Amino acid sequence: MNLNFKKILGALMIIVPFLVVLMPSCSQPNQDCTAVVHVVDTGQNPIAGATVILHKTNITNYNGVTANVSQTGTSDAGGAVTMTFPLPAVLDVNVTKGTLSATGQIRLEPAQTVTQTITIH
Repeated sequence: MNLNFKKILGALMIIVPFLVVLMPSCSQPNQDCTAVVHVVDTGQNPIAGATVILHKTNITNYNGVTANVSQTGTSDAGGAVTMTFPLPAVLDVNVTKGTLSATGQIRLEPAQTVTQTITIH
């Protein structure tokens, strides 16, 4: 065997196992995080038409990139709002309906639907 063939074979023996380890992470199923916020009044009755904002300002990831995250929705007849985010996070929840309001937090988990009930008053 010539020297170049041995170098190429040696490099492949190092690179191929590395690629095999990486390939499954490239084909992982959808990891979206889904938040469902139920808006109720003090009697636990669903509130339709409430404005729900899920947000966080100045989120910094592992490599130092800072971003603001925000989505707004309106509760349906059952008082629910569903929002989807691409990454896990702990978000602040602000709910308003006329003069009523409330705040809270929700922790989003990868590939999970997380439900939070917010009571406005």
